[in-house]
This record gives sequence, structure tokens and C-alpha cells, in this order.
Amino acid sequence: MQTVSATTKQVNGEKAVVNGKAAKEKMELPVEMAGMVPLRLLIGKMVSKAYSDLMTLTDTLPAMSDIERKRQILYFTTETRKQFLKLMVLVHWAMDANDIQMCQNIMAFLANQNRMFQESVDYLHKIHAELPAARVRNFDILTAVDVLTTGSYQRMPTKVQDMLPPAPLTDDQVLQTFDKMNDELRIRMLTKEVLPIPMNNYRIANGRIYFCVNNEFEVAMTLMGNVNQQKWWIVSLDILVQPSATGSAADVDITLNETQRQRLRSNAQAQLTPPENDPHFFPLVNLYDYLHLFCLNMQLEILFMQATMMAKTRWMDQLKVQMNVARTTLTLSYWGGGSPTAHWGSPQNKEDATIAPVAAPGAMLPPSTVVEIAIQDQATPQMAVAIRDEWKGLIQKSGLGASVALSDLDDQAKSKVFAALKYPKTLLNILWNADKDLHSDEPLLDPSQLNVERLLLHMTAYHRQSILDKFHTLLQSQAAFLEENGLLFIDKSASSTASAHGRPLMVQFRPDRFVHLDVDSRTGRVKVSETGKHGSDGDVKLRGLEERLNTDPTNLARHLIWLRSEVVVHEIVSLAKQLHWTPFHPTQMLLQPDDMVKLFDDPEPPSAAASAAGAAHPTAPSSAAPVATTTTTTPGKPGYPAHCVFLQFAQFEDWYLVIAVMHNEFQASLCCLRKSDQNVQHQEFVDLIHVEYQQIWKERFGSGRLDDMLLPVKPESHDDAKQPRSAKRRRTLQDTAPLLKDNTKVQSSALSSKTDNLSIDLSFLAKLESLSRYILRP
Repeated sequence: MQTVSATTKQVNGEKAVVNGKAAKEKMELPVEMAGMVPLRLLIGKMVSKAYSDLMTLTDTLPAMSDIERKRQILYFTTETRKQFLKLMVLVHWAMDANDIQMCQNIMAFLANQNRMFQESVDYLHKIHAELPAARVRNFDILTAVDVLTTGSYQRMPTKVQDMLPPAPLTDDQVLQTFDKMNDELRIRMLTKEVLPIPMNNYRIANGRIYFCVNNEFEVAMTLMGNVNQQKWWIVSLDILVQPSATGSAADVDITLNETQRQRLRSNAQAQLTPPENDPHFFPLVNLYDYLHLFCLNMQLEILFMQATMMAKTRWMDQLKVQMNVARTTLTLSYWGGGSPTAHWGSPQNKEDATIAPVAAPGAMLPPSTVVEIAIQDQATPQMAVAIRDEWKGLIQKSGLGASVALSDLDDQAKSKVFAALKYPKTLLNILWNADKDLHSDEPLLDPSQLNVERLLLHMTAYHRQSILDKFHTLLQSQAAFLEENGLLFIDKSASSTASAHGRPLMVQFRPDRFVHLDVDSRTGRVKVSETGKHGSDGDVKLRGLEERLNTDPTNLARHLIWLRSEVVVHEIVSLAKQLHWTPFHPTQMLLQPDDMVKLFDDPEPPSAAASAAGAAHPTAPSSAAPVATTTTTTPGKPGYPAHCVFLQFAQFEDWYLVIAVMHNEFQASLCCLRKSDQNVQHQEFVDLIHVEYQQIWKERFGSGRLDDMLLPVKPESHDDAKQPRSAKRRRTLQDTAPLLKDNTKVQSSALSSKTDNLSIDLSFLAKLESLSRYILRP
């Protein structure tokens, strides 16, 4: 830091130069380092760069040729020397750096002083320019005299009084004002106003008139303006439509916020403004129509939001929600759109329970699980006669003001006024499968507690009961037919109708085994469960029965007989495995169609069986009778019974015991099958013996038992030895049949009429095996 000295003298606290004799005072100069770098930093960077380039050169030289190495060394030396020569010049110049720094600091000091002088001149000029405007105004002598003499300002403008708030009214004045306003409202309602019928009940209090429409809205209004031009003004407006606080959609909140309330109030206020050139404008009627339509739309939006939330949570995949573009119609489809059983059991389907729903070619079945909630206009064009008959009553319902305001109208004006005052105009209409009958004595939608789930639960429960009732009707009408096929319908409705209502239907299909038929009200599918002594076949057969009932409900008896036959075949297979028999399905036997005809005696076609069963049982369904003889066929070829099994003997590998369930009875046969050499795709049918098992079955499941019965063996004669083996077996079976028949003649009378024709157990099957071995003995 450089300093300069000057000769000064202290005079009256100030310093001045006197004859060059004074103490030396040091003055600091600012250090200006613009554009300068420390020399040590520059030298360090130069040395570091030269060293870095040298290290890089030593690493890269071994990989170069001799000429290239020399070239690189020369280039490095030349460039480094140039840089250090420049550095040497700077070092020589740095010897005079202090003098140069002194000059640079003095120049910076002088530049700063020059700037300060210039700013001082500018500020003085600014003061000179602004000073005239800072003059003090003349004193207000007149105002001072008024205030000092009278104590107040006497020249205040009278307009200021209008800007001051008026003095507050006393309690008595407020009550008097309210009474006057109440009188004005009563006179207005009695002389001028035409009321809509839903707003006939009102009350007047505290200078306001209150209109409350149940479950919709409540509005408070008053009159404002001059006496001859008084208009209605809405003081408060509350919407009473609210969603329910319970149910799966309890979290839906559609209450209006403050901004929406203000906008609704503004729009409602606009409905009270009369249009130009309309003498028959009724402000309160117009206000009600607007608020009523708003409440209906709000109800529909709440139901839509509740249904949408339900479709995403508890009713997922079972509820479809759709709103039209105009947002006036909400369509709900429960049970995933419905099934044939849902349409068949629909409460709106008045057809016979035995008739299956059939759609026209290319068309779809009518909706059976659709609920439509729509805002519909109920106004209909009125004839002159209807207007004349209802005009007087309509005027009376519209208040005393209507009788005064509408006392003198022509026919055209009456028609217009009648259309404006006739209620209901619009309402929320509910259609269940295009039918207005909801089968409920109470309203299902309460606007003050909207709950769409309550509506759906009622409809699904009633729909479920309708399906069960039709199933009940079918079972009752076919009770005799079911009993002949080993099924028993346990009807609980005869004893206690109230308690049995809604309960599942129970059918006994095997001894100690019962099946319950019910409908899931959430999914709409028929559910089948089993009670009693469960078998080892699990739920596979029950699920198969469910699929059949959900697609073809009219053939209920046929499906129950199918379940019974399936269970019986499963029991036979289970027992046969314990006796070391090997069971085979008919499709595994690879038999020719002609062999199937020989084996099962060409089962009668379904049409013939149906006609025979229908003649025997007029109440039985035509499609249920041939169940026992239903065959599995291919086009143009005879088939095999649907419920049969081939049991292979362990000792006689070519012989099979074939048991089929046909006409609620067993059909047993012994057949011999061998692989054909000519046709490897089919087996050769060698021999067939029909087994008469009835005597053994009666002994086992009747009053007696066959445990001690011995079959006699007839000695073989010389002529018998010459006969074919199959013929000998047939003769042997024929010879044993009379003995079995005589042995059970006394016991047959003791058989119970309730004995199941398809009863089977291990003992019976073991005796049947013994009989078969006896027949097949060598």
C-alpha cells in the first residue's frame, strides 16, 4: 500500500497547508490489481506444464520410430524454450513492478475522486430542480377561525352524510320491521303469486318466507326493491339430497362446497327474473322446476358414483354401470349381464316354468338383470276437455294468488298455464327389465339417504326367490316322476311357508345323501351343495350339475337324474377297485358301433323314450324322461349309454362285466373282447352273456340276505361237451336262474316300496362277481 504526504495546519479543527511546514500525514491509496497475476503462480504453472509434457513424451517415445522420436523431441524442446523465454522477459519486467503498481494505484484513486465530484454536481442539480416544489402552502386561516371559535368544521359537504353508516336499530324497531315485512309477504302470496303444488306448504317468519320440499331442498326468500317493483330475493338455499351413511358406498361424498352453493344460488336467482313480453310468467313455479330438476340430477349422480365404487369393490365383475351422454339415464346390469337361468327365473317372465327362453334367430334374449334409473318428463299434451275438467282444482291447489292472477284467461293461455302448473313434470323413474313393478311396498330410493346397494340387494334377493319358486314349481309338478326315478323332493313349504321362504330346495338322490339347490344373490348362479352322508366323488359332480342348471334350468329333473346316475357309476367304480376289478370307460374299449348295439340292445332313441315317459307321467318334462337312456353318439352311428362302466376280471383278462344305469335300473352283461389282428383300432366282440342279477339284488336289499345261498352245479353231460363254450355258459346261467327265482319267491313280498332300485354295496357286488365267476368257470 503506497502513501502520499502533505503539509497541513490545524485551524479551528480543520487541516490547512501553512508555508509547507506541518506534520506528515499518510494517505492510503487503493490497490488496483486489474489484469495482473502473481509471478510465482505463473512460474509454478510453467514448470508443472513442462514437466507434464516431458513425462508424456517419455511414455510415448518407445512406441515411435527413430525419426518420429527425434521430431517429437525437437518439437518439445522448441516449444518449451519459447515459453521460458517469454517467462524470462516477464521476470526482467517484474523488477520495475512496484513503480508500475504505484502508477496504477494513483490512476485508480484519481478516477474515484473524479466520480465523486461528478455525483456531487448531479445531486446539487437535482436539489435545485426539486426544491421549488417543496414550498409550504399558505395557512387555512378560515378553517382555523371556525374550529377555534365554534369547535367544529362548518363547511363539510352534505353528501358525506350519505356515506356514513346509519344508526343501529333498537330491538323494538327490528321487531316492527319484521312484522311489516311479514305483512308484505302475506299480501303478495294472497294476491299475486301462483304456487307450484309441491310448494303449497310454506311459513312466514322474521321477514322471510320459507319453502321446504321434502327430501329435495329448502329455500328462504324475501322481497326487495320499491313497493311497485318488488322482486324475490333468495336469502338461503339448502339441498336436502344426501347419500346414505351405511353400505359399501358409504364413502361417497357429493356435498356441495361453498363455490358450488354460490353458483347454484346465483342460477336459482336468475330463474326469478321474468323474461320480456311474457305476462304468464310465474317466478316461484320457474324456481321450483329448476331446483327440482337439479335435485333429480344430483340424485342420479350420487347413484352413479355409488354404483361405480361398488363395481370396483364388493360387486366387482358382477355389476356393470353405464351413464348416457346426456347424463339422464343410469343403467345397472347385475349378475354380470345375466344367464339363461336368470332370464328364465326373472320376475317379469310370466311364461310357464317348463318353457325354456328362446330368442329369435340373430336376436338376443330380452334383458333380465337390467335396472334403468332415468329422469323422465311426465308432462303429456292435454286435451281441451281435460283442461276444462281439471282447471278449477288446479287453480285451487296453486294458492289464493292463482285465483286472482288467473281469473281471466283465454283458451290458449289456459293451455299454456295448465302445462306449467300440472305436476308431476319430471321424476326419477326406475325400470326393472323394462317393468315399473319393483315388487316392494316401500320406496327403495330415499333422496335423504340414497343407497343404490339397497336397491340392488332387494332386486337380486327377489330375483333369487323367483328362480327358487320356479324350481319349486318344477319339482312339485314332477314329484311322481322323480320318485319313480329314485329321487325325492323334500317340500318344506307345505308345513311352514313363512320359514321355508328363501330357503334352499332339498332333493334326496341317494339313501342318506341330499342335494341342496340355491341361488347366490350376488352372482346369480345356481349353487349346489350336498348334505348327509358324503361320497368320495367330491364336488366334481356337483359342479357339473351347477353348470347344467345355469344353462338349462327347465330340464331340472333330467339334470338331477344325471347326477344320481353319475354318483351310482362312481360308487360302482370305487367298489370294483376293492374287488380287484379294473374299470374302463366305454370310450376306452374301442368297440365297433354294431358291437355296441349287441351289447346294449340298441337303446331306444330319445324321442321314443320321451313319448313313452310322457304318456306314463303327464307331469314329467319331455326332455327329462330319456335321461336314463341318453346315449353318447357320433353322427350316423349308434352309441353307448351315458352311464356305464366295463369291469375287467383279473383271472379272465378277455372278459368284462358291463354295468349300465338305464331306466333307473342296472343292466349287467358279460362280454368277451379280444384284440383284432385285422383292425388294430378296434377290439373284436367275441361273446355276450346277459346276467340276471335281480334275485341277488332282492336278497341283498330286501328283507332277506343271500349270504348262505349256494348255487348248485349241474353235471356236464356228453352232449354238453360238444357244444360251444359260449352256449354252455348261456345254458348254465339259464339253469341257475330258476333256482334263484324259487329261492326268493317268499322273500320278494317283504320288499319295501321305497327301496332304491340303484342300491349297491360291496356285498352285492361281491356276490355278482361270484355269480360271474361261476358262469365263466372252465
